[in-house]
Amino acid sequence: MPYNLTKIFLIMIMLTLFSLSSSSAETIDVYIKGVDDGVKTNKQKDYKEAVMNAKLQAIEQAGQIQKGVKAEAACAIVGMSAEQCQLTALQRARAAAIEQAAGVSVTSATLVTNLTLVADFIKTYTRGYIVSEKVTWLPLGQYQKDPASPPIPEYRVKIVADVYIPRQKAKTLGLKAKLNNTVFRAGEKAKVTVQTKKSAGIALFNIMANDTVSLLFPNAYEKDNRLAAGDNFIFPAIDAKVELEMHTLPGHQKDAEALLVVAWEEASKINILDYFTPGDSLSVQEYFAKLAAIIDRCEETILPYEVVNGDL
Repeated sequence: MPYNLTKIFLIMIMLTLFSLSSSSAETIDVYIKGVDDGVKTNKQKDYKEAVMNAKLQAIEQAGQIQKGVKAEAACAIVGMSAEQCQLTALQRARAAAIEQAAGVSVTSATLVTNLTLVADFIKTYTRGYIVSEKVTWLPLGQYQKDPASPPIPEYRVKIVADVYIPRQKAKTLGLKAKLNNTVFRAGEKAKVTVQTKKSAGIALFNIMANDTVSLLFPNAYEKDNRLAAGDNFIFPAIDAKVELEMHTLPGHQKDAEALLVVAWEEASKINILDYFTPGDSLSVQEYFAKLAAIIDRCEETILPYEVVNGDL
């Protein structure tokens, strides 16, 4: 068909993407210079340019797994238990692995001496998902602030991780979420408020201080996880049979945790209960391996918080 410069023709090349999230094909609309802009070029050049554009977009938009990402970190036992120190070192190593894979930077420090940065480490969990990890604990080291200070035991860890980087996507749902506080005394109750611009399905997960993740909502008492456009969803509801009462782990003076809110368009027909069971505690890598199966069709936001056992 000859070109008609008085009209605009849109040619679409359908490029099949086999992504981790779905066995169904996805398509990319490709803008073709020479057809859409009225500039004369031959058909063969238009076709080649369109294919190249489609391939570039596929690379940019499709999620991918970075395999064998190596990272190390350390944590000195300062104001925390040995168990907390070990977990904090591991969280820092995970954050470092995600930083490498996703090309982001949280902090240059590989040595951690307190819990203040843990929330930042947890935030990186949504930049890339560690779907597999091999953890190797290195010989116990020593941290010394200065020559006048006594040395302190230092846990050191090395991980080799497979990190799933979600594909780039437009955030059309406009997901917003907030906690009623970011620091809680033990025994205080938390509430989460969630809002989306479009009707959506939602789920709430708790990334806990014992290095496990659990589905909070939907649950056996609150099963309807559909959210109407513009409505404020509050969890737990005022008349709910469950409460979010905050506590540290036994023997801990302070813990850092997070709530992860996930939302998806109703057209996606995601049934979150096909992937997660309310109340089940999953390891971090097991949880994110499951989440990676659907996350390319979702939006998410993470809400870190601290729980203090005593006065703030």
